[in-house]
Amino acid sequence: MADEKLQKIRIWDLPVRLFHWSLVVLMVVSYFTGRWGGEWMKFHFWSGYAILTLLLFRIAWGFVGSTTARFSNFVKGPAAAFGHLREMFGKGPHDAGHNPVGGAMVVVLILAVLAQVAAGMFSADTDLGTVNGPLANLIADKTVDKMTAFHKYWFNVLLVLVALHVLAAFVYLAWKRQNLIGAMVTGSKRADQVVAPGQPLPVLKFASGRLAISLLIVCAAVVYFIVRLGG
Repeated sequence: MADEKLQKIRIWDLPVRLFHWSLVVLMVVSYFTGRWGGEWMKFHFWSGYAILTLLLFRIAWGFVGSTTARFSNFVKGPAAAFGHLREMFGKGPHDAGHNPVGGAMVVVLILAVLAQVAAGMFSADTDLGTVNGPLANLIADKTVDKMTAFHKYWFNVLLVLVALHVLAAFVYLAWKRQNLIGAMVTGSKRADQVVAPGQPLPVLKFASGRLAISLLIVCAAVVYFIVRLGG
């Protein structure tokens, strides 16, 4: 029985894990290069393009990727989310992949970061010598000003969402002894954290790395052509 409890099963594929940690690094890069300005702004833009590429990839991977990466696996609605919260006071929760609450947060974070990047594409900053986003020339100046203000303000919202995301991970670690951060590093969780005692392990399907690479290339090409639209 002890061996079954300690058994590790694979939950996360490599593309999801690389997306997660690459996004963390790029968000940090974007924040500091934006604050420093000057010559650092070119790195700020490149980081933004990389983030957009990753977001497009993750959205697509949510439809064609591995079982636990698919939106259909973890976007469950309010009833499932409240049910999961009730399990927090019992012996559970047991989840292969994102739980319903975490899944909702994933969707919110993806959309929030996407809004931040989209606004940045249409922004301009005269404080830095009129540094324009690649698509700023396509819209009216008043709209550019609104996009710029949103881009600066919205990052504060992202900080709050990220803080909640990290706090939830530490709550799981301290209260339920589930290391969600470690699982996103190794890709594996203990079997007793995935299913209740006596229940069969879930059958998870993992998409190929070749599909992930091909999809990432396509997403990078899409971002390249979006950037080129601004001339």
